[in-house]
Amino acid sequence: MTIVYFDANQRAEQLTQIDINIKIQRDALKAIQADNEKLDDATTVKRNYNYFIVERNEDNTIKSFAIDDKKVAKARRLSGFHALMTLGVDMTAMEASKAYSMRDEQEKYYRQMKSTQGCNRQGNWSEEGKTGRLLILFVSMIISSYVKHIWKSTDLKDKFSSSLAVLDEMRSIRCIEHKGKAKFITPFVGKQIDIAQAFGFEIPEGSGTKYKSRKVKVKKVGRPKKKKEVELDK
Repeated sequence: MTIVYFDANQRAEQLTQIDINIKIQRDALKAIQADNEKLDDATTVKRNYNYFIVERNEDNTIKSFAIDDKKVAKARRLSGFHALMTLGVDMTAMEASKAYSMRDEQEKYYRQMKSTQGCNRQGNWSEEGKTGRLLILFVSMIISSYVKHIWKSTDLKDKFSSSLAVLDEMRSIRCIEHKGKAKFITPFVGKQIDIAQAFGFEIPEGSGTKYKSRKVKVKKVGRPKKKKEVELDK
Protein backbone atom coordinates (compact mmCIF):
# COMPACT_ATOMS: atom_id res chain seq x y z
CA MET A 1 0.00 0.00 0.00
CA THR A 2 1.33 3.43 -0.95
CA ILE A 3 0.11 6.45 1.01
CA VAL A 4 0.80 9.99 -0.22
CA TYR A 5 0.85 12.85 2.29
CA PHE A 6 0.75 16.59 1.67
CA ASP A 7 2.05 19.31 4.00
CA ALA A 8 1.27 22.93 3.08
CA ASN A 9 3.96 24.36 5.36
CA GLN A 10 6.54 21.98 3.97
CA ARG A 11 5.54 22.96 0.41
CA ALA A 12 6.02 26.66 1.15
CA GLU A 13 9.48 26.01 2.64
CA GLN A 14 10.56 23.82 -0.27
CA LEU A 15 9.36 26.29 -2.92
CA THR A 16 11.27 29.07 -1.19
CA GLN A 17 14.39 26.90 -1.00
CA ILE A 18 14.15 26.09 -4.72
CA ASP A 19 14.16 29.82 -5.59
CA ILE A 20 17.12 30.39 -3.26
CA ASN A 21 19.10 27.50 -4.78
CA ILE A 22 18.43 28.74 -8.32
CA LYS A 23 19.72 32.22 -7.45
CA ILE A 24 22.84 30.85 -5.71
CA GLN A 25 23.64 28.56 -8.63
CA ARG A 26 23.07 31.29 -11.23
CA ASP A 27 25.33 33.75 -9.40
CA ALA A 28 28.06 31.12 -9.05
CA LEU A 29 27.95 30.22 -12.76
CA LYS A 30 28.07 33.92 -13.73
CA ALA A 31 31.14 34.43 -11.55
CA ILE A 32 32.89 31.38 -13.06
CA GLN A 33 32.09 32.57 -16.58
CA ALA A 34 33.23 36.14 -15.87
CA ASP A 35 36.57 34.96 -14.44
CA ASN A 36 36.95 32.43 -17.27
CA GLU A 37 37.61 29.66 -14.77
CA LYS A 38 37.65 25.99 -15.69
CA LEU A 39 34.80 23.75 -14.59
CA ASP A 40 35.03 20.65 -12.47
CA ASP A 41 34.18 17.20 -13.80
CA ALA A 42 30.70 16.60 -15.23
CA THR A 43 29.45 14.74 -12.14
CA THR A 44 30.42 17.56 -9.80
CA VAL A 45 28.90 20.24 -12.04
CA LYS A 46 25.67 18.27 -12.32
CA ARG A 47 25.49 17.89 -8.55
CA ASN A 48 26.35 21.51 -7.67
CA TYR A 49 24.29 23.16 -10.43
CA ASN A 50 21.43 20.69 -10.75
CA TYR A 51 18.88 23.30 -11.87
CA PHE A 52 20.95 24.42 -14.90
CA ILE A 53 22.15 23.00 -18.20
CA VAL A 54 25.82 23.93 -18.63
CA GLU A 55 27.67 23.76 -21.96
CA ARG A 56 31.48 23.71 -22.09
CA ASN A 57 34.12 25.07 -24.41
CA GLU A 58 37.06 22.98 -25.59
CA ASP A 59 39.24 24.40 -22.80
CA ASN A 60 36.66 23.29 -20.19
CA THR A 61 35.31 26.81 -19.53
CA ILE A 62 31.64 27.77 -19.61
CA LYS A 63 30.26 28.30 -23.10
CA SER A 64 26.70 28.97 -21.94
CA PHE A 65 24.24 27.95 -19.25
CA ALA A 66 20.46 27.99 -19.05
CA ILE A 67 17.94 26.98 -16.44
CA ASP A 68 16.50 23.46 -16.78
CA ASP A 69 12.78 24.27 -16.92
CA LYS A 70 11.67 20.62 -16.77
CA LYS A 71 13.68 19.86 -13.64
CA VAL A 72 12.54 23.05 -11.90
CA ALA A 73 8.90 22.39 -12.81
CA LYS A 74 9.14 18.83 -11.48
CA ALA A 75 10.71 19.98 -8.21
CA ARG A 76 7.99 22.59 -7.69
CA ARG A 77 5.25 20.12 -8.56
CA LEU A 78 6.45 17.57 -6.00
CA SER A 79 7.06 20.12 -3.23
CA GLY A 80 5.09 19.39 -0.08
CA PHE A 81 4.36 15.75 -0.95
CA HIS A 82 5.96 12.64 0.53
CA ALA A 83 5.00 8.99 0.09
CA LEU A 84 5.00 6.05 2.48
CA MET A 85 4.95 2.45 1.27
CA THR A 86 3.79 -0.41 3.49
CA LEU A 87 3.41 -4.14 2.87
CA GLY A 88 1.09 -6.50 4.72
CA VAL A 89 0.09 -3.86 7.28
CA ASP A 90 -3.54 -3.04 8.00
CA MET A 91 -3.31 0.63 8.96
CA THR A 92 -5.02 3.86 8.12
CA ALA A 93 -3.01 6.73 6.66
CA MET A 94 -2.63 8.46 10.03
CA GLU A 95 -1.73 5.24 11.85
CA ALA A 96 0.95 4.44 9.29
CA SER A 97 2.36 7.97 9.47
CA LYS A 98 2.55 7.80 13.27
CA ALA A 99 4.21 4.37 13.21
CA TYR A 100 6.86 5.24 10.60
CA SER A 101 7.48 8.93 11.35
CA MET A 102 10.33 8.06 13.75
CA ARG A 103 12.00 5.62 11.37
CA ASP A 104 14.88 7.96 10.48
CA GLU A 105 15.56 8.67 14.15
CA GLN A 106 15.50 4.95 14.94
CA GLU A 107 17.99 4.21 12.16
CA LYS A 108 20.31 6.86 13.60
CA TYR A 109 20.09 5.20 17.03
CA TYR A 110 20.94 1.80 15.56
CA ARG A 111 23.88 3.28 13.67
CA GLN A 112 25.12 4.92 16.87
CA MET A 113 24.92 1.62 18.76
CA LYS A 114 26.81 -0.22 16.01
CA SER A 115 29.54 2.39 15.48
CA THR A 116 30.12 4.67 18.48
CA GLN A 117 29.19 2.12 21.13
CA GLY A 118 30.71 -0.87 19.34
CA CYS A 119 27.67 -3.15 19.79
CA ASN A 120 27.27 -4.54 16.31
CA ARG A 121 26.53 -8.04 17.63
CA GLN A 122 25.18 -8.94 21.01
CA GLY A 123 26.31 -12.26 22.42
CA ASN A 124 23.30 -13.04 24.60
CA TRP A 125 22.49 -16.50 25.92
CA SER A 126 19.27 -15.76 27.77
CA GLU A 127 16.37 -13.34 27.82
CA GLU A 128 17.63 -11.88 31.11
CA GLY A 129 21.03 -11.23 29.59
CA LYS A 130 19.46 -9.59 26.55
CA THR A 131 17.30 -7.35 28.74
CA GLY A 132 20.31 -6.30 30.80
CA ARG A 133 22.37 -5.63 27.66
CA LEU A 134 19.64 -3.44 26.21
CA LEU A 135 19.44 -1.46 29.46
CA ILE A 136 23.19 -0.85 29.37
CA LEU A 137 22.96 0.20 25.72
CA PHE A 138 20.14 2.60 26.53
CA VAL A 139 22.07 4.26 29.37
CA SER A 140 25.29 4.41 27.35
CA MET A 141 23.38 5.98 24.44
CA ILE A 142 22.20 8.79 26.72
CA ILE A 143 25.76 9.39 27.95
CA SER A 144 27.17 9.17 24.40
CA SER A 145 24.58 11.66 23.11
CA TYR A 146 25.44 14.07 25.93
CA VAL A 147 29.17 13.80 25.17
CA LYS A 148 28.47 14.49 21.49
CA HIS A 149 26.30 17.51 22.39
CA ILE A 150 29.04 19.03 24.58
CA TRP A 151 31.62 18.36 21.87
CA LYS A 152 29.50 20.15 19.26
CA SER A 153 28.41 23.10 21.41
CA THR A 154 31.82 24.03 22.90
CA ASP A 155 35.32 24.76 21.63
CA LEU A 156 36.13 21.05 21.94
CA LYS A 157 34.99 20.72 18.32
CA ASP A 158 38.06 22.75 17.26
CA LYS A 159 40.41 20.55 19.30
CA PHE A 160 39.02 17.07 18.57
CA SER A 161 37.83 15.52 15.32
CA SER A 162 34.94 13.61 16.93
CA SER A 163 33.28 12.79 20.24
CA LEU A 164 35.18 9.48 20.24
CA ALA A 165 38.45 11.43 20.21
CA VAL A 166 37.27 13.18 23.39
CA LEU A 167 36.71 9.82 25.10
CA ASP A 168 40.05 8.48 23.84
CA GLU A 169 41.83 11.48 25.37
CA MET A 170 40.37 10.66 28.81
CA ARG A 171 41.10 6.93 28.59
CA SER A 172 44.50 7.20 30.26
CA ILE A 173 43.03 8.52 33.54
CA ARG A 174 42.91 5.85 36.24
CA CYS A 175 41.58 5.60 39.79
CA ILE A 176 44.14 3.65 41.81
CA GLU A 177 43.22 2.09 45.14
CA HIS A 178 45.45 0.11 47.48
CA LYS A 179 44.35 -1.74 50.57
CA GLY A 180 44.57 0.50 53.61
CA LYS A 181 45.31 3.62 51.55
CA ALA A 182 43.21 6.42 50.10
CA LYS A 183 42.16 6.35 46.46
CA PHE A 184 44.42 8.14 44.04
CA ILE A 185 43.35 9.54 40.64
CA THR A 186 46.06 10.02 38.05
CA PRO A 187 46.68 13.68 37.09
CA PHE A 188 44.77 15.61 34.41
CA VAL A 189 47.19 17.04 31.86
CA GLY A 190 47.02 18.93 28.56
CA LYS A 191 43.69 18.70 26.77
CA GLN A 192 42.20 16.64 29.58
CA ILE A 193 41.92 19.85 31.60
CA ASP A 194 40.01 21.52 28.72
CA ILE A 195 37.61 18.57 28.57
CA ALA A 196 36.93 18.74 32.32
CA GLN A 197 36.21 22.47 32.06
CA ALA A 198 33.88 21.98 29.07
CA PHE A 199 31.83 19.41 30.99
CA GLY A 200 31.88 21.44 34.20
CA PHE A 201 33.78 18.78 36.15
CA GLU A 202 35.96 19.73 39.08
CA ILE A 203 39.38 18.12 38.87
CA PRO A 204 39.95 16.04 42.03
CA GLU A 205 42.28 17.51 44.60
CA GLY A 206 45.83 16.41 43.99
CA SER A 207 45.22 15.61 40.30
CA GLY A 208 45.31 19.14 38.88
CA THR A 209 48.02 21.31 37.39
CA LYS A 210 49.82 21.59 40.75
CA TYR A 211 50.36 17.85 40.86
CA LYS A 212 53.84 16.75 41.96
CA SER A 213 55.26 13.32 41.41
CA ARG A 214 55.19 11.09 44.47
CA LYS A 215 58.23 9.15 43.34
CA VAL A 216 61.09 9.62 45.81
CA LYS A 217 64.63 9.48 44.52
CA VAL A 218 66.68 6.91 46.37
CA LYS A 219 70.10 8.16 47.34
CA LYS A 220 72.95 5.82 46.56
CA VAL A 221 75.00 4.63 49.52
CA GLY A 222 78.73 5.26 49.57
CA ARG A 223 81.16 7.68 48.06
CA PRO A 224 80.45 8.94 44.54
CA LYS A 225 82.57 7.64 41.71
CA LYS A 226 85.67 9.64 40.98
CA LYS A 227 85.57 11.29 37.59
CA LYS A 228 88.24 10.24 35.16
CA GLU A 229 90.77 12.85 34.21
CA VAL A 230 90.88 13.56 30.49
CA GLU A 231 93.98 15.04 28.93
CA LEU A 232 93.31 17.63 26.26
CA ASP A 233 95.48 17.82 23.19
CA LYS A 234 97.76 20.77 23.27
